[in-house]
Amino acid sequence: MDAKRFSAFLGGYVDFLEEMAAGESEKYSALISYNPKRVDKMVSRQQAMNMRLTQLEEQREKEQEAAGFGGLTFSQILARLDKADQGELPEQFRRFGKAVDEIKYFNEKSIAFVKEGMRLMGMPEEGAPVAPYTHGGRQRPESGGSIFEAKI
Repeated sequence: MDAKRFSAFLGGYVDFLEEMAAGESEKYSALISYNPKRVDKMVSRQQAMNMRLTQLEEQREKEQEAAGFGGLTFSQILARLDKADQGELPEQFRRFGKAVDEIKYFNEKSIAFVKEGMRLMGMPEEGAPVAPYTHGGRQRPESGGSIFEAKI
């Protein structure tokens, strides 16, 4: 088992997750600031970070497998290692979990804020407002009706 190599990789991954957590916090602050340019910048940044996260997670799985820890949770990895061989892993695992929790927290706050804004604008929660007419010009059954379609 190569815990040292895995720990070296994980150190950079944890640093990235902490940066991503800070970005989620900034994105939430941008949303509540109602500054469209700031929101656009933060959303673009987060999209790039999400792509990087996907790459890092794939690499983590490979590194974990190469270290002999494939399919194990962090607590299971620590249980397999002697205290002397754990090195920085306990602290890295703690930081990893904390960063993931912060990312989730601010992401949930951002989503709730956006959903509430959409609700206040009269938009359905699951997407854009439903047009009252089909592409063929027929009234949708769920829409209220139109004065132009009344029979006289």
